[in-house]
Amino acid sequence: MKYIITESRLKNTIIEYLNELYDVDDINSTNPYEYDSETEEEYEDPNVLEYYRGDYDGPHDSDFVFRWIDPEYFAGGDYVGLQKKCPILEVHDTEGKTLDAYFGNNWHVPFKEWFQVNFRLPVKTIKVGIS
Repeated sequence: MKYIITESRLKNTIIEYLNELYDVDDINSTNPYEYDSETEEEYEDPNVLEYYRGDYDGPHDSDFVFRWIDPEYFAGGDYVGLQKKCPILEVHDTEGKTLDAYFGNNWHVPFKEWFQVNFRLPVKTIKVGIS
């Protein structure tokens, strides 16, 4: 038996699933620390936001849900290809694979819209797996 689902119905289903999967009120963000080898100083990288559940108490892989990367992160080097894909949103491997299993890559566009509505940041590329 064959079922047909409209694009708008699929999009709404995906957004409803995202709302159930992610409690936006419990997701917080921080800029990660980077190390400048020239100055030997640490600094918060304003071009990356790491999103996590609950209170931040150090880097625990299971707490992280997304990483948002601005094009400026890849400025000044041979990263033009990556810069053109930005802003990039990396989704935690476990949840990204679950979304892939349920929806194939059909969840990417609704996820971009959902993220922009909830976190007010644009997304051009979705990547599964926080590196």
